[in-house]
Amino acid sequence: MKIRSLNSKFILFVICLIIPIGICNIISLGMSKKIEDGYVNMLNNMLMTNEIKQNIDNSLDNFNQYILSGTEKSKEDYGNEISLAKRKIDILKNNSDNSTQYILRDLNNTLQTYEESSKETILAYENKEGYIFYYDDFMATKDIASYCDIYASTLMQNYLEADSIAYTELNRNSKIIYISLTMYLILILSMCVIYAMSFIRNISKGLKGIVETSNKVSKGQFEYYEGNKTNIYELDVLTKTFNTMIKDIKNLVGSINEKLILEKKLKEEEMKNLKYENALKEFDLKVLQSQINPHFLFNTLNCINATAIMENATTTSKLIKSVSNILRYSLRSMNRNAFLEEEINIVKDYIYIQECRFDDRIKFNLSVNMDIKKVKVPGMTIQPLVENAFIHGIESKEDGGYIDISINNEDGICSVIIEDNGVGISKEILDKINNYNYDTQHIGHTTGLGINIVEKRLRYLYDKKDMFKIESEEGKWTKVYLKIPIMEESNNDENITC
Repeated sequence: MKIRSLNSKFILFVICLIIPIGICNIISLGMSKKIEDGYVNMLNNMLMTNEIKQNIDNSLDNFNQYILSGTEKSKEDYGNEISLAKRKIDILKNNSDNSTQYILRDLNNTLQTYEESSKETILAYENKEGYIFYYDDFMATKDIASYCDIYASTLMQNYLEADSIAYTELNRNSKIIYISLTMYLILILSMCVIYAMSFIRNISKGLKGIVETSNKVSKGQFEYYEGNKTNIYELDVLTKTFNTMIKDIKNLVGSINEKLILEKKLKEEEMKNLKYENALKEFDLKVLQSQINPHFLFNTLNCINATAIMENATTTSKLIKSVSNILRYSLRSMNRNAFLEEEINIVKDYIYIQECRFDDRIKFNLSVNMDIKKVKVPGMTIQPLVENAFIHGIESKEDGGYIDISINNEDGICSVIIEDNGVGISKEILDKINNYNYDTQHIGHTTGLGINIVEKRLRYLYDKKDMFKIESEEGKWTKVYLKIPIMEESNNDENITC
């Protein structure tokens, strides 16, 4: 049996349904048009016959009016009405059968006689021969006009009878054709319904097997599906492809199970490595903290500060206090979170120290446009970035420069921008930094923390990327962008391990 595509079967169904219906509609419209034309023709003939009769009556009235009053308008209207009647008779002659032609001939001859008799009467009247001389012609003209009316009525009756017979015959033929068309349509629709039912049954049979097998596959039963032959190309291809898919899924599931076992082993190894790396990071931090003795250093700085106050050295005292604040904060905040307000206070101490060192060579601008008491960051996040901008951007310039720090709330995100007009960063180094491929040259002098440590601590805290970005044009400027989420306090109280 030849296999047909779903598309070809659908087109065949549409053709078998639409073409017969179209033929029936065309025939029905043709019959309706024919009946309508016959009916219109009958009405036109009867209407024109009635108009001829009216023209003859009008001409007789105008004739009588002229004989009685002698007005030229009555004479002119009398002639016009006769001319109109003649033209209409000529029109009817072109569209009439033999019996009607005879009546039209008699009507035309009678109308001609009426015209001649009326003209003789008018001529006698105009010659003023006296009433006694044209009375006989006058009465004869009126009698002939009545004969014309009789012929017109006969013509109308003849049209009515002839058209009635034709109309009856046409209606009878139309009924036969309509009955035939109805039976034809019923037959075609019945065949289409049978074809559609067979078509739907084949599709349902093929799809039912696929659905049942799909349910089994969803439960993990990858059994081979033989499928039912439907002689529909698309469904047979779908069945074959479905079997191939079941086989591929079965192989894939087996492969995935093997990979899961391997991945589980790799995860275990990664966890061991991660714990080892965390231990190394904690060790590095402790080594950094152990490089100075905090108690000895703070006691020494406090002693120097007290001496400066006693000597009335206010600037020296403030410098020592700023250094002490930075060192104390750096040691206390390495492994914990801090409010952004604390970070900014430490930045202010650092700015004061650098302004004392370089006087007018360096300008610091700080703009805070939000409540920074609600934002938490890893300790020592902002100061290393400001120090990096100073050391690697401004310090080497003889004419100095500026560092601008702006903090804003952007749709629930704390935006921190640190900008300087220093020497900038080369494109090669900038690409490495933005791709987290750090080197050792961007390291602060105060804490030993570089850009990489700051970025990693932020990433470890919030488990997000794209929080840190640097833009720069070598020899002109550098901008550092931080995007810090403003989180609930319960989510920010955790310590950082990095």
